[in-house]
Amino acid sequence: MLPGNDKWPESIQALYEQVAGSAPDAVLSSRPQWSEQLAEWVRNATLDEREMAQSAAWSRLDTGSRSPGELLFLLVHCGELLWPYSEAPKELLQRLITRQAQLVQALKDGGQDEAVTPLVRQVEAELAKVVSRYLKRHPEELVTLVSGVRCTFDGKVLRFNDTVEVDLKVLLGSERRVIGRLDQLRALLPYLREGREKLVGFIRERAAKIPWRECRDILEEKLFQLVAAPESRSELRGFLGSYTNGKGEARWCTRASLLLARNLEEGGPLAVIENLSELLAYFEAPVEGLRGAIQALVASIHEDKELERHRLVADKCWEHLEPKKEPGLALVLLWLEERIFRVALRQGAEDSFERRNRARERVRELPVAEALYWLSEECADLWPRFESERRPGADDLSAWRQEVVRRFVKKPVLRKAAIEFFLWCAPDAAASEAELVTLSLVKTSTDRRLLRRLGEHPSTRVRFRVRAINAWLAAGPESAPEPQTPATLTGALRHLRASGAMTLGGGRTWLRDRDLEELLLGAFSRVERDFSARYPEHFREDEARLVTRLLEDLKHEFESIRSDLSILLSQGQPVPLELDLQYRRTREPVEGQPAPESPRPGGVELAFVLKVEVDSFLTTKRAVLVQATKLERRGEGQWAPNIRLAREQVDGLLGQSESSFCLFLVPPSLRAECWLVPARMVRGLMDAQGSLSTVSREGTQRVARSLAQWMTYDLLGLWTGDDRPAVLERAEGNSAQGPDFIVEISVRKTGR
Repeated sequence: MLPGNDKWPESIQALYEQVAGSAPDAVLSSRPQWSEQLAEWVRNATLDEREMAQSAAWSRLDTGSRSPGELLFLLVHCGELLWPYSEAPKELLQRLITRQAQLVQALKDGGQDEAVTPLVRQVEAELAKVVSRYLKRHPEELVTLVSGVRCTFDGKVLRFNDTVEVDLKVLLGSERRVIGRLDQLRALLPYLREGREKLVGFIRERAAKIPWRECRDILEEKLFQLVAAPESRSELRGFLGSYTNGKGEARWCTRASLLLARNLEEGGPLAVIENLSELLAYFEAPVEGLRGAIQALVASIHEDKELERHRLVADKCWEHLEPKKEPGLALVLLWLEERIFRVALRQGAEDSFERRNRARERVRELPVAEALYWLSEECADLWPRFESERRPGADDLSAWRQEVVRRFVKKPVLRKAAIEFFLWCAPDAAASEAELVTLSLVKTSTDRRLLRRLGEHPSTRVRFRVRAINAWLAAGPESAPEPQTPATLTGALRHLRASGAMTLGGGRTWLRDRDLEELLLGAFSRVERDFSARYPEHFREDEARLVTRLLEDLKHEFESIRSDLSILLSQGQPVPLELDLQYRRTREPVEGQPAPESPRPGGVELAFVLKVEVDSFLTTKRAVLVQATKLERRGEGQWAPNIRLAREQVDGLLGQSESSFCLFLVPPSLRAECWLVPARMVRGLMDAQGSLSTVSREGTQRVARSLAQWMTYDLLGLWTGDDRPAVLERAEGNSAQGPDFIVEISVRKTGR
């Protein structure tokens, strides 16, 4: 059957054939007879017949050319034919108005002008009846029904095409949960010719009567659906203007900041980034929307990536920033502009100097502008050197800290700006330097109150560092005279250890020594970073060879840790921690012979056997099972979206011990690191994905921990491990189904 020719019920088929075959000049005279026959049919028709007639009538109104008799019959009687039994047709009102215009033109061409005006009034009444019926049955389909029709609003009634009216009180009804219908009204804002402000006010007033807790979650999802739509700028502004309570939703702000950071890192659509930037500028105190946008910039900026999107967000931040009220944010933005400037200069951008000068011009009126320029340039130049071979020496850093303190310590506004800046923007490699400078800048009770307020900062890095510094400040007597500042960082660490003072935060593990923990974390991070950076060169090697390369580097790093520890100690002091790592392969390949067959379908299994001895009397021995697998490559520069890992392997690990993990060997993504995920969580990811042989790379990255953090805080921190004899026996290679690699780590800690 052709479109637009759905079959009529047999009881009305003859009537419609009579209508379709009538002559144009006899259409008006035949109307009373048609009306009587249709009214008789409506009284006797069954529900199935009505549904069938509704489908046939709409198909003929929707498509195809129709005679004047058909148009007259369908439009004048659409109230009897178009019953809202099924879902609302798309653009129903627009199509009916178009057909009405065709009918009027046909009557005028036939010389029947006198009958046009009363006929139009009758048709308009029928159109209003049809729209009202559909809205009563399908109130959530308002936009679908009237899409494409311009409308006006006088404060009570919506008028479409100046004739069809919808009373909003009737549409919304008396239900408390009307947020979906209000959202339909909000979607009409782009089509309004008059009364936009009145409609926004009506939505805002009605939304204020709904308990915010009931509608907050629904509105949050609708908001971020709009944000993710590329062409939704006008709808987004209408949404933000309609629901003013959202300006104080900290959860919305945090989510927008995280999404903005992710889109900046992954090169998301420009329209989405613009929407997120505008959304973050919408929040009001106490919600830190502007800080959320700048946090996304700080967390995502990398000098090896294209920074055009970062420039866009930075411009939006400058538009909403008041430097006199927030000199700290001005300093952070200046530092970001310095980094963008250096990248643009290397890329040969023509406007690099012009953009840098514009940024400086925004803060030129501040009395402390020159100090902010100086610090932003210094840090943009110094901090990248911490992660390279050009790391400055201890004496150089000591002199630099003294210069920063000399320039910033005298003015409270500079101290406030610098404290937030150092805690926020300093990379992890320069964390110790940032905290030492911060301690030197905290001089008054006002500065300490600022530190406490920074404990609620959007950045987790700031919150973590603030907790450590506040703990250190609270541990010492406030009335004690300030000690003489040591000349070097090494001297400062020696002074802290010799005097028995706790380091910042007292450490995060049972070692209770943050210096040792940072030393271990830095050593493991170097190995992990180098391995991940070289992975694209060695990805064709099997897992056994890759794991051997990784373990060999870890072994050398354990040996170098001993010499690094001696730097922290004065002459004659005992080494507080003795570390040793040895590994062996249980199935060594013999040259000239095929490699021994592994009992596993893929990857290799490692067993970390950790033995800890404290003060020669407290000992523990435990094992951790790790399944290692690699990410495969798909074409030049493309990596597979999933990592091969059999579910039976994961189940096998969990069947032996809950202290089981999966190690994923991957190239650099957001950071150069290897991923560690608990086997139980990997099993959950595979269940959610519905896969028996793979696990999603994106899902794994989202829940993973780096190898360096896992070894420092989980393994050596004794937060994981199984000390059951059966597990230890298998981990030490005393079983035929034992691991491929056995990694033995011994830790011996002496008294202070």
